[in-house]
Amino acid sequence: MVWLDGKPTLVKTIAWPADDPDLKWKGWNREKWSVLDSQILFWRALLLEKPKTVIYMADIASARDTQVDTILLERVAELDYAAHCLVIVPDVGFVTAEWRSNSGVYFRAHSQTGEFLRERHCPAQASYGNLYVLGTTVSLCVTSTDPIPPNWKNVFAPYMHFLRLDYRAGYTHDLPQNLAAETILTWNADSGDLRMAKIPQISSAKIAHDAQFQYISSHKIVLASNLANHCGAVLSAFSVNAGDEEEPLMFYHGQHSNPECINNDLGQTSTSTLSPIVVHNHDSASRITIFKSELLLGDIPSVATSQDPSGLREVWYYPNDARTLSFKVPDFPCVATTRLLVYRRDERAERPIIFVLDFDQTLLAALLSKQPSERADWNAQLVDACAQVKVVTRRFNIDVEDQIWDAEYPWPQQAPPEWEAHLDTILKDDDNDDDEDIDDSDSDDEALPSGLKYDEAPEEHRKPVPFGYVQTTLRVEGVTNARRLAITRQAVLELPEPTKNGRVFYFD
Repeated sequence: MVWLDGKPTLVKTIAWPADDPDLKWKGWNREKWSVLDSQILFWRALLLEKPKTVIYMADIASARDTQVDTILLERVAELDYAAHCLVIVPDVGFVTAEWRSNSGVYFRAHSQTGEFLRERHCPAQASYGNLYVLGTTVSLCVTSTDPIPPNWKNVFAPYMHFLRLDYRAGYTHDLPQNLAAETILTWNADSGDLRMAKIPQISSAKIAHDAQFQYISSHKIVLASNLANHCGAVLSAFSVNAGDEEEPLMFYHGQHSNPECINNDLGQTSTSTLSPIVVHNHDSASRITIFKSELLLGDIPSVATSQDPSGLREVWYYPNDARTLSFKVPDFPCVATTRLLVYRRDERAERPIIFVLDFDQTLLAALLSKQPSERADWNAQLVDACAQVKVVTRRFNIDVEDQIWDAEYPWPQQAPPEWEAHLDTILKDDDNDDDEDIDDSDSDDEALPSGLKYDEAPEEHRKPVPFGYVQTTLRVEGVTNARRLAITRQAVLELPEPTKNGRVFYFD
């Protein structure tokens, strides 16, 4: 219940090593973060005459109960090559991918201290995006050396070459722009096995993508994409097993705030175990859709209903298994098992308002079972603690203009008059919450509203419990850039910037 309070139990600083020359170096480099379970890793590849990659790590779980207020990012390894990608891999240490223009991708596994363990080379014409982890395997999107499959010809992806591992802004001008990123390459860093899987297309609707995907089971992947010749975002779910002949499941969002700026993004996960939810970050104007993994796996039946193009599953027809909400997600891992870290920007206060949405259906059922007197007592406790919680099971859809459409009695059903009156009250209350003057105080306790709200489905739709969530407003003082946040099982991280320390907000 600590997360429901919205207040961290402990805050510690994440600090850089002092006087590290490689952190101060201003030349051309590549750098990124990797967050997995309780470990955080920062790597920087320096393109010097003798290239190298330096790696810094910290464990926020082991630092939790120490008497020290500062967690130091320790320099744990230096590699004698410039990596293009690097991720933490459980039970291994970390894995790098290096692209060599004349030969393809080189995967290397290293222990946590940088000791070289093994490597594997895979020929490819190009490689894109980031490494994605499942157990001891890492996956990368590539253009294979095979002839372009017929269903990938003439698929226009105008920005794909910017995502190539060998692209350098301002320096790279001659990369071909007609390659198809049609293959998922997977390497097992423990066994050394390598396998390749083709990304499927369907004849009626060719997709383009930005190489953002993740595993939803040991053999199934979801890929964020958009229709190459139509308006709309698509979340594709397909098998990577060579022998599987099942059709991919493609879930379609037709309307977008800006049809020219559809996001092909997924909410990144921070846990080594699979999450029961998948977050599709598809609308540039702050709409995301949260799916039950079972829907994407095919465990929950779905049917292709789209007309133009045909063969797609329309997301709005699955309010029991997918929710489209008006939030932004950070640039770093925002999903930890059932919890999703999101935010909205309050322009008047010039700061983000940060929330955790918990899709733990067992927790949801327990909170729904509270009697009126228990709810009243809990509300009083939340008000005293300056905490805010909303328990949501009412089903609705949010369109491109932020209009809310009822999914409890979708057209052509006629909602009972009492339900329509209830909706009017809810929507007015939400408008009043949005219109409240936000205090300019530096203290979130003084600035944010508090209390408890239950936003439930109508009585006749409450069993079984609808796919809902528990929304908690976080009190994380002084956060001005929510894009740099990440969530783990026990904490929210404010990742350091090159000239600024970060913080860990513990909620365990």
